[in-house]
Amino acid sequence: MAVSTINRAVLWGLAVLLIAVLSWYCLWFFDHYQRQAQTQRVDVSPEAQRNVFLAAERFLAELDYEVESFRARDLTTQLPSTDDALLLRRMQPDLSAQQLDRLKGWLYGGGILIVTPTAFDQDDEISDTFFADLGVQLRRPTATDVVSHACEQEPCSETTKAAKAALNLSFSDAVEPIKVSFRRERILVDRNGRASEHLASEQGDQYLKFEMGLGRVYVLSDLDLFTNAGIKQFDHAFFLSHLVSGSDKVWLQYGIDRPALPLLLWHKTPFVMVSLAVVLWLMGWRLFLFTGPRLSLQQEQRRNLLQHIDASADYAWRIDKGDGLFEQNRQAIEQAWRQRHPGLNVMDHRQRAEWIGEKAGMASRAVERSLYQAITKDQDFIKATLVLQQLASSLKQQELR
Repeated sequence: MAVSTINRAVLWGLAVLLIAVLSWYCLWFFDHYQRQAQTQRVDVSPEAQRNVFLAAERFLAELDYEVESFRARDLTTQLPSTDDALLLRRMQPDLSAQQLDRLKGWLYGGGILIVTPTAFDQDDEISDTFFADLGVQLRRPTATDVVSHACEQEPCSETTKAAKAALNLSFSDAVEPIKVSFRRERILVDRNGRASEHLASEQGDQYLKFEMGLGRVYVLSDLDLFTNAGIKQFDHAFFLSHLVSGSDKVWLQYGIDRPALPLLLWHKTPFVMVSLAVVLWLMGWRLFLFTGPRLSLQQEQRRNLLQHIDASADYAWRIDKGDGLFEQNRQAIEQAWRQRHPGLNVMDHRQRAEWIGEKAGMASRAVERSLYQAITKDQDFIKATLVLQQLASSLKQQELR
């Protein structure tokens, strides 16, 4: 009994000691170490460079919205459901009457459209078909003229040139006013007074809301506040969620799907493409034609070396290389005579021709004409060639002696 009691006490003592050591180590560790957050900068992903609304897409997905980003050129061919919201980075400017009616029908059915004009309008004309139907103009505020004159006097910083106008907006579903910012050099003008809501800065309207049947159209002076760089500033993310509230799915158009260059040229200049195709066809057809008689093979079997040399000489003669061949022959024969008889090296052309003619048994004048004078006529060329052959034959006989 005494031994077991002592063992139990030892075990309890070791357990208490172990717990004390662990507690001391934990206290020491947390006193000397603490959690720190590190920020690591990485390059912008290719997806974010391509899609300027990628951050907005992921934000809406976190709010349990069904979101999809896309590129499109003709939006009216495949409009989404009337229960969806559509944010357009670029509205097609030249909508036909049929396309405009299809888009308005989608809006009256309950669609939500968020859009901004892409070009400034001059005077009272509205270049965009859809905005002309709404009566909305994008104008430059007169207040920017003051900024422009100030920048002419002294250099302005980039912050001054790209300043934004901050607005405080109040909505029924917001506990307190929210803050958003728009570019200062762009304001909206509601010419027909159809907008149900106006939100303006000190320069003019930046936000217009139009009720169209069961749907609505939000016209903003710019969409920079919803891009990857702007969605995180102020209350831009909440503002986007307010605009698309009540929709089943949100469609974000981040670019225009441009057609391929050949297809674009065919739609714009079909007569040029047809003319080019005809010219290319004629050029290809001309490649299969030939001028002059065809050369037929006289012998199908392989020819010997002498026949090849004869054919090469005939080809060289046809392409006017006979003069070069003759010049090479006369130089080779003259060098052979001078190497055989070194005394010829100190003589001039006439003396050398007389000496060679005497040794070969030929007229000195014929030798001089064949070795040194220019040959222009065909008959002289034939005679000179015969003289060179005789000189070569005479030199060969001297070597055999």
